[in-house]
Amino acid sequence: MQSSTLIIKYFKKHWLRYVLGIVLVVVATIFTTEIPKYLGFAIDALNEKQIDISKVQNIAFVLGAIAVLAFVVRFVWRYLILGFGRQIEFYMREELFAHLQSLSSDFYVKNNTGDIITRSIVDIQAVRMMLGFSVISMLDIIVTTSLSVSNMAAATSPLLTLLAILPIPLLIFIILKVRVMVRKRYNKVQEAISNISSKVQENITGIRVIKAFSQEVMEAETFSKLSEKKVEAEIKLARAFSLISPSVQLTFGIVFSAFLVFGGSMVAKGEISLGSYVAFNTYLMLIMGPITMIGRIVDRWQRGLISMKRVDKILLEKPSIDDTNADASITVLNSGEIKAKNLSFSYENTVLSDVYFDVPSGGSIAIMGPTGSGKSTIASLLMRVWNCENGMLEVDGHDINKIPLKVLREACAYVPQESFLFSDSILENIRFYDSEITDSQVFAAAEAANVHDNILEFPLGYATVVGERGMTLSGGQKQRIALARALVRNPKILILDDCMSALDIETEAKIIENLKTKISTCTAVIITHRATTAALADTVLYLGDEGEAGDVDEG
Repeated sequence: MQSSTLIIKYFKKHWLRYVLGIVLVVVATIFTTEIPKYLGFAIDALNEKQIDISKVQNIAFVLGAIAVLAFVVRFVWRYLILGFGRQIEFYMREELFAHLQSLSSDFYVKNNTGDIITRSIVDIQAVRMMLGFSVISMLDIIVTTSLSVSNMAAATSPLLTLLAILPIPLLIFIILKVRVMVRKRYNKVQEAISNISSKVQENITGIRVIKAFSQEVMEAETFSKLSEKKVEAEIKLARAFSLISPSVQLTFGIVFSAFLVFGGSMVAKGEISLGSYVAFNTYLMLIMGPITMIGRIVDRWQRGLISMKRVDKILLEKPSIDDTNADASITVLNSGEIKAKNLSFSYENTVLSDVYFDVPSGGSIAIMGPTGSGKSTIASLLMRVWNCENGMLEVDGHDINKIPLKVLREACAYVPQESFLFSDSILENIRFYDSEITDSQVFAAAEAANVHDNILEFPLGYATVVGERGMTLSGGQKQRIALARALVRNPKILILDDCMSALDIETEAKIIENLKTKISTCTAVIITHRATTAALADTVLYLGDEGEAGDVDEG
C-alpha cells in the first residue's frame, strides 16, 4: 500500500470535512477581496465636496461586518482543514507503524533505525503540511488573484490591469524552475536528518561502551561532521528559495512605481476616482502576498512529495516471512512436539547442515556447540524469524511453514541471549502488557526466575521503571526478568537462548532447580554453553563448527 492510497482511503471516510473547509476557504477569500473595494468607496465618499456622514458610516459598518465574517469563516476553515491534516498525520503514522510491525527481521538488518524514525516522524509531518498548508494556500492564491484582477479591471481599466499583472506569469515560471532544484536539495536535507537520527540513537544505546573506551570526544567530532553536512544541505536549499521572495518584491516594486505615475495621472485627469486608485493599489498589495507565498507552497509541496516517496519505501516493503502458504485451519497447537529433518540453513554462508533431532511433547533438548555453529539460528527458525525449506521442521505434527505465524508465536516463549527490556515498570516488562496475567502470576514467575527478592529490594519494587533497554539493571537482573517474562506465559514451547550467561553459578543453580518443574509442562529448547544448564534437558544435541549435528546424548 502506498501513502497516496492511505490518503485516498482516509479522504473517502472524511471528505465532507475537507470539502466544507475548502468551500469556507473560498468564502473567506471572497470576503477579504471585498475590503479594498469598500475602502475605495469610503475614500471617494470622504473626497466629496459635501461629505455624507451616514454614507461613510454605512460603508464603515459594512467593512467591519466583512472583517468579522472573514475572521469567523477563516477560523472555522482552519479548524476543519488543519484538524483534517493532523488527523491524517495520525492515521498515516499508525498505519506505517503497524506495517513496520509486520515486516520481517531482514528489513531491520538492511535499514538503520534512525532513518526509519525520521521517515515515521519528519516525513509524515511533511505530508501533513502538503495536504493542509499547501493545498489551501494554492486555492487561496487562485481565488484571491482572480477576484482581485476582476475588481482591479472594474476599478480602472482592463488594459492597465493587464499591464500590472503581466510579470506574474514570469514569476510563476521562475518559481517552477526552482522547483526541480528544491526537490533534489530537500532530499539531501532529509538524508542528513536521517544520518543524525541514526547517530544519536546509536550513541544513546551504546553510551556505556563509548564511555568505557573514552570515545566521547571522537563521537562528538563525528556528530559535528554530520551536523555540518546537514547545515550545508539546508544552506543550499535556502539558496534555491532566496531567489523567490526578492524576485516577487522587485517585480511588484516596479509595478507600484509605474502605476504611481500612470494612476496618479489618471486621477489628475479625472479618468478614475481617488478611491479607485487606492483600491487598485490595495488589490496589488493583496495579490503580492499570495504570489510571495508560492515559494513556501513549492517548498511544502516538494517536501511532501519527496517525503511520500520516502514513506512509500517502507510501505511498499513486503515481509519476507508471512502466512502465504499457511494453513488457516490450524488455529492452535495442541502439543509442542518438535522434529527436525535434514535441517539446513544459510545466510550468506552455510550455518546449519543436515541437522536432525526429535523433541516429544513435554520433552526437552539442550543444544550446545562453539560460537557460530548455528545454535541461535535454530531458535530463530523455530519461531520463523527466518524461513527454512518445507519439510525440514515440524511442530505439533505440522510443517512449520504451514502454521500461521500468530498461532506459532503465541505458543512459544523466547528468552534471547541479549535480554531486551522496555522503558517501563518491571511489572509491565514481565506481564508484557497482557492484562489477563495477574500480579500473583507475575510474582510466581519472578520467583521461578530467582529475581523476586531482588525486585522487592528496589524502593518501588515491581513499580520500578527500568531505563531504556533496561540500562538501570545489571546484566543478570535483565536476564532473569526476561526469563520471568517467558515463564509467566506458560507456553507450549519454551526457548532459552543462552539466557543465564550473566549469572553466577549459585544463582544459576537455584534457577535450574526451579526450572525443572516448569519445563516439565512444556517442550523446552535450551541453548547453552554450560553443562550445568544442559543437564536440565532430556537430550543434548552438539553442533559442530559448520552447523553439522554431532552426537546426541539422551539422559
